Amino acid sequence: MSVAKLLNRLGVNRESVLVIRNGTLVAGDSSIAEDDEVEIRPVISGGMA
Repeated sequence: MSVAKLLNRLGVNRESVLVIRNGTLVAGDSSIAEDDEVEIRPVISGGMA
């Protein structure tokens, strides 16, 4: 399954998260296998105070 398809199934906006597969940041067209460890983290941006 692709990262994009997984996020679509979960109803998650691709632009609002980072996807990490087995400890490595991956793009939306990357594939995910059943035995992969996948983390979905929100994108956090900051600026100068």
